[in-house]
Amino acid sequence: MIKKGVLNLTKLTILDKYLIREFFFPFFLAVFGFALIGIVDILFYVVELSVLSGVSFITTIKLLIYKLPAVMVLFFPMATLFACMLLFVRMAKDNELSVLRTSGVNATRIIVPVIIIGIFISYGSYLFNEAIVPMSNQAADTLIKRELRKSPPPNIAENTVFNDSDRFFYIKNIRNNSMENIMVIEKTFENPRLIIAKEGTWKDFKWTLFDGTLQEFDNDGHLKYSNSFDEMRIHVKQNIRSYYARQKKAKEMDSNELKAKIQSLDESGLSSNYYQIEYHLKRSLPATCLIFVLIGISYCFSFVRTGKDWWGVIIAICVSVLTVGLYFVLLAISRAFAKGGLISPIIGAWSPNAIYGSIASYLIYYQCKYR
Repeated sequence: MIKKGVLNLTKLTILDKYLIREFFFPFFLAVFGFALIGIVDILFYVVELSVLSGVSFITTIKLLIYKLPAVMVLFFPMATLFACMLLFVRMAKDNELSVLRTSGVNATRIIVPVIIIGIFISYGSYLFNEAIVPMSNQAADTLIKRELRKSPPPNIAENTVFNDSDRFFYIKNIRNNSMENIMVIEKTFENPRLIIAKEGTWKDFKWTLFDGTLQEFDNDGHLKYSNSFDEMRIHVKQNIRSYYARQKKAKEMDSNELKAKIQSLDESGLSSNYYQIEYHLKRSLPATCLIFVLIGISYCFSFVRTGKDWWGVIIAICVSVLTVGLYFVLLAISRAFAKGGLISPIIGAWSPNAIYGSIASYLIYYQCKYR
């Protein structure tokens, strides 16, 4: 029940059930609608591939299904904002907010259930983005390469890192049977030996490196020997395809896989900013659902005063649309800065949420205290 305007979490009241029901119907409707809009661009691509490659209708439907989860997770925050705005605008229009307030129910008691709903949706979005999206992205990529394209394109990989017994390999680019910008650290000597080559090729377990240098170091880490070469042959224990064919894109990894990739790159002294920002986005993007709930509540309570306040409704909707657009602009900018190493990846992923959450929380606090 209601006691001193505080939500009793041990039992759902009639108000709680009403808010939950009125929130989730427009939420699911918005998710479905936004997903249809978002998948239109993918649909054009799929239809074009279907016509050019002559694949079956079933294969086309499979690809759309695989692509749908990645599209949906981006629209969860907007769906929560839409549901929140629709809920409180309709309650204001029907004078339900005024009735509740005059009955002694303060604003805090009304908005807390909706905030809790936002928390649950954020957690559900995190689980969805962690488990289903990477799997569906990988399945879609495999389907495109193996089924839609009858003649698969050349295998291409970037920033391939792996161990082979006493060697540590880094390859910038792999295309067909050629490699570019290769670095090999050998541990077979008293001190590590470094091999750097601009290009290379392989056949089975034999590598041929071109236009490179071989360097050896003393116990203090100083260069004691350096020699350039036009061509060098080395032997590895596994075919290189067995290494890079297993590598996933960042969007096909869950948090544990991203964390392992970051650790591997950090140990090799290579930049892991790209994977770090993707790792933190795994959490910050789902949390946006809660942030957008706070934004929707703050705008409705700030702009919509009464049931006849249509200008307030219009202003609230317009400001919400602009807010969503500005949020993703800020996220794109902070993400780019983080990938470039200008700011910390965690700041790049979370700064838009921190800014929007702080503003929305202050507006809600003000409305609950003074209205």
